[in-house]
Amino acid sequence: MIRKLMMAMTAAFLTSSAVAATIDFEAQDGGYSTNYSFLEDGFRVTHSSLSDFGFFLIDNPADHLGMCNPGCPSNGTTAFYAFNESSITFDLENNGLFSFTSLDVAKTFLGDGKPVTLTLSAMGLNGAITKTIFLEESLAESFSSFNFKDFENISSLTIMGGQEFPEFAIDNVALSIAEVPEPASWATLIAGLGILYSVRRRRSPIRIAG
Repeated sequence: MIRKLMMAMTAAFLTSSAVAATIDFEAQDGGYSTNYSFLEDGFRVTHSSLSDFGFFLIDNPADHLGMCNPGCPSNGTTAFYAFNESSITFDLENNGLFSFTSLDVAKTFLGDGKPVTLTLSAMGLNGAITKTIFLEESLAESFSSFNFKDFENISSLTIMGGQEFPEFAIDNVALSIAEVPEPASWATLIAGLGILYSVRRRRSPIRIAG
């Protein structure tokens, strides 16, 4: 019983120190670019393009038909729309570890007759992690949410369009940072574990050699 209590206390202490962040692109100026990098909530977000095509950040596709012709999916907020041969990478500014739990996905252009294929790859403590997202044409006409459990303790996350259908749109990338507890918090945990250990020793039966 004491051992289970000690384990639960330690787990609660470590998990309660995670800080969530959602990269929603709202703080960025709208427009078009090819290679671009910015910081948001402690994360470095980097777009890379292998061709002259890039990406754009727009809040209302109906107001940007020159970029988004004949139209782009909209979720009512600013989103990231990538052209072909593009990727976007997330990592911490301090090069620490983080977790990735969800994002919203759609296609870049409406009415192009194409589905969406995304490859998500990450490097972390458990090695390389790769996942593929596929949305058929009709479902890709609007944003869909995807949740993940495998992207824990990673140092970087890269999202890339598929080779056959490379255009994609994303928004609301949910990340969380495992903060290092302050010394005072560690001292409190150690003191609590010490008390529990002392109680356990007092309850142990005394053995008499015979």
